[in-house]
Amino acid sequence: MKRDKKIFLELRRKIFHIISISFLIFPLEIFGKESIVFLLSLMLIIFFPIVYFNIRNKLTYPFWNLLKTVERDENWKIFPARQAFSLAVGLILVGIFFNEEILKISILTTAIYDGVATIVGKLFGKHKIPFTKKSIEGTLGGIFANTFVLSFFISPFQSLIISIFAAIVEIFANSKKWYLDDNFLLPVLVAIFSALFVI
Repeated sequence: MKRDKKIFLELRRKIFHIISISFLIFPLEIFGKESIVFLLSLMLIIFFPIVYFNIRNKLTYPFWNLLKTVERDENWKIFPARQAFSLAVGLILVGIFFNEEILKISILTTAIYDGVATIVGKLFGKHKIPFTKKSIEGTLGGIFANTFVLSFFISPFQSLIISIFAAIVEIFANSKKWYLDDNFLLPVLVAIFSALFVI
């Protein structure tokens, strides 16, 4: 029962992850990459101090309430919303140093690959990749979903190559030996890889 609840909470968290990050495509398409840099910088300026100084009042209550529904229990002990802040920094850097097409690829890959891989892995994952918490089923599900979505913007072959690279980054970042923040690494490394070798 406890395991089922944990899976449900993780699925809810990843659905929010997919929707909230994918939403960034709309201001990107309408206003350009500067809007993404501005929005994410504004988010950091407003919400990072709220978390860091643990500011709780009527104005910050909606933020804490939302965070309570999507944050993992273990992250409350370390630094709540740390992964969201890491993601924002990563996408800001991509927005500053790369063009809009690369930023779009980074946004979608971070949203779709990471989200779908976790969802498929939690629901259907049976075979673990050695030294990681990732499953073969989840990894393949993330590659397939990300390739499908990116194919609306770039060629299917380019989409597949980027999706496989994203899977490698996720596996490396989440290995027991090399655990790094994939929310920062994924958008930044996907942008560099796409710009140098794919697009």
